[in-house]
Amino acid sequence: MARFGLLHQMKREFVSIAVAALLAGCGPNSAPKIAERADVTITIDGRHHTCVVALSKEAQGSAVPCGDVVPFLRDELRLQSGSIYDIRTIPDIDDKELAGLGANLKGAGYRFIGGRDDPFIIGHKD
Repeated sequence: MARFGLLHQMKREFVSIAVAALLAGCGPNSAPKIAERADVTITIDGRHHTCVVALSKEAQGSAVPCGDVVPFLRDELRLQSGSIYDIRTIPDIDDKELAGLGANLKGAGYRFIGGRDDPFIIGHKD
């Protein structure tokens, strides 16, 4: 009788572990966050074709043409390559403009914070 109880207990523990492992694999298929907070947030305003760039400690940012975001980060804000950015979007974003900004940021060595889908993957909108 004790043997049956032990087998039953082992089976319950195995099922519990298996269910927990399966549930851990569920959820969004995006990269984990690489930091708790981004160094800079870039808001892409599709309607006005501008980007608003704000350091994490700033309440308001600076409006910059999206093509000038990387020089602004590097020269005005003095953010070094490897700094972490987050993206916010206001609808009606031009895919070509979005792809260009993504390529420029990546080329300069800036890193997306993660934790959700990368907005620079064309066809995906937040």
